[in-house]
Amino acid sequence: MNGNMQRQPFTIRRSLELGLLLVLVVGVLNYQFLLDQYALATFKPDPAVGAIESRLSLTDKARAILYRAQPKIDDKATFNRDCQTSKGELELGCYYRERIYVLEISNPSLAPEMDVVTAHELLHAAWARLGQKDRERLAAQLDQVYQAQADAELRQRMAGYAKTEPGQEANELHSILATEEARLTPELEQYYARYFENRSTIVAAHARYEGVFNSRRQELESELAAIRGYKAQLAVVNRQLDSYRSAGRVEQYNALVPRQNSLVDTINSRIEQYRQGVDEYNALSKSLDSQEITDTEASVQ
Repeated sequence: MNGNMQRQPFTIRRSLELGLLLVLVVGVLNYQFLLDQYALATFKPDPAVGAIESRLSLTDKARAILYRAQPKIDDKATFNRDCQTSKGELELGCYYRERIYVLEISNPSLAPEMDVVTAHELLHAAWARLGQKDRERLAAQLDQVYQAQADAELRQRMAGYAKTEPGQEANELHSILATEEARLTPELEQYYARYFENRSTIVAAHARYEGVFNSRRQELESELAAIRGYKAQLAVVNRQLDSYRSAGRVEQYNALVPRQNSLVDTINSRIEQYRQGVDEYNALSKSLDSQEITDTEASVQ
């Protein structure tokens, strides 16, 4: 009887120790899950972030990743400080020290790109949580799509990443292809469905953003081609005038001068239009800290 009384406290203590050990093991195995649930329950995004989140149609898994990264929309000065950007570097977002920062874009025609940037950075946070085997499997699938579908612009971007962030090419493709490429393999579509309920809306938003710049640039290129065409005509007229002057053909010379003046006026007017277009394009570019177009035409004297 006394022996049983002595063993009972030891048995209870041992049971408590085993129970505590079990709780710790379960906690370790579900560490990410518990943190995700805590983030979902406690993080309250500001209205701007909340609006982006709703437009992205995130799954619960993606929302947890986003909330744990405590996303923040910054003005330019704050963004440069938060993301440690370099002078002249074009950045619209970053995932830095486990936080997501997105540059505020005030231009209404470009603002939808903030959704795309948020999704892009969210996927960097998701990549950070993947195990090595998952990364290797995804890297192979991403490279397959890249080799088959990448255009010159994307290849140039990836070459830049290879220089500035060697070893992170798969990480970048993981974000870029999901937010910018409409056609992916069924395996990748299934994978990205764990984060986005409708990935196509993100790709469409990026296409609209690209379309703004592409259309403006095409307009400027057309205007520049027209200016060069008028300059070629003026060069012909000037040579003809020189010929008439050398030959003393005053009447023919005087008859051609109005054509010269008309071409000069047209060229200068078109150059002014072109410069205004460049200013408008650069105003868009400056809202994103991108590089400006340089003025390639001088006024005709």
